[in-house]
Amino acid sequence: MWFFTSPKIVFGSGAVEFLASLPTKKAMIVCDRFLAERGTHQVIVEQLAKAGAKVEVFGQVEPEPHIATVEAGVKLARSFEPDMIVGLGGGSAMDMAKAIYALYERPDLTIYDITPIVELNLHQKARLIQVPTTSGTGSETTWATIITEGEGGRKLELAHRDLVADWAVLDPMFPSSMPPKLTADTGADALAHSIESISSEWANPFSDAMGVKAVDTIFRYLPKAVKGDHVPPEVREELHLAAAMAGLSFGNAQVGVGHALGHALGSVFKVPHGRTVGLFLPYHIEYNFSAAREKLGRLAPVLGDSTVRNGRDLAGKVRALWDQIGMAKTIPECAKITEKEFEEKLPLLVERADSSTCVVSNPRIPSSQELERIFRAAWSGAPIDF
Repeated sequence: MWFFTSPKIVFGSGAVEFLASLPTKKAMIVCDRFLAERGTHQVIVEQLAKAGAKVEVFGQVEPEPHIATVEAGVKLARSFEPDMIVGLGGGSAMDMAKAIYALYERPDLTIYDITPIVELNLHQKARLIQVPTTSGTGSETTWATIITEGEGGRKLELAHRDLVADWAVLDPMFPSSMPPKLTADTGADALAHSIESISSEWANPFSDAMGVKAVDTIFRYLPKAVKGDHVPPEVREELHLAAAMAGLSFGNAQVGVGHALGHALGSVFKVPHGRTVGLFLPYHIEYNFSAAREKLGRLAPVLGDSTVRNGRDLAGKVRALWDQIGMAKTIPECAKITEKEFEEKLPLLVERADSSTCVVSNPRIPSSQELERIFRAAWSGAPIDF
């Protein structure tokens, strides 16, 4: 028996105006400091005001959001008592909104209780609305949240179906001003979500449909979206929808070793998430192809081939796309670290990747030695054969 979980979705130009139709008395907006200082949240405030809502803004979300910030947000939510929480931003803000929402609804729980095996019974006090401003993380459609723990920066990979938003609002006005580098990073994240979910042991017909469509769209539109600051609106809209589809794909099938490796590198060396999982996506393909040949073979038609013969060919198409959009293909390009720093931290990198929940549904369960081999290959940029 399988389940496909999705929020209700409103999309297209003017989608943000839908918020004015939702009855609410108190709404709390969760966003990052940049959006709060820039005033981007005012668009949401204006729509909620039309619904007669009193609005409180929690604009303290940092990149790689931390447990301490979750606690501050929960404190505000408990004092304000909203009947709606709106996550506005990229993955960090939307992940933060999920964590705050869960602990606001369930004050008897801790963040460590956000797992699939604990019954949460959320959606009793408030509705959760997600409004992405970037096109990549897919957090608006998933039931996962990544929160950073402690000084060492270990990432908690938390998940529960009750974290799925009531509504995802996909308005292309929000990503319209994304700079090329951020567009590339988030687009790489969406492609990693799609391909890793297609290769997952938990892949299913519904997740595959979303994933394959997202791969097709990203390959066609991402190169167009990084060429200057004036990107055609239809390109932005296509990528915005593709990111949500990629979220639906991995949210219902899970990612794999590429994300385990990316989370490790990002947490140890403080590198943006999309950049790290993009770096490891070709290695995910090469490592898993022998065990997921039929699954990954479904990508042949959308990539213009009659067949996908081997992992090296498919990974090569991703690397060629990375060349087009300026994505890093080696750890030194990605993390800006010395070989000495890399060697010193390699045991920690392997340990964190090895303990990641992302490998649970990977087509192959990697050994510590295999993870080290992939990290070393990514340092030099050499393809791998497994």
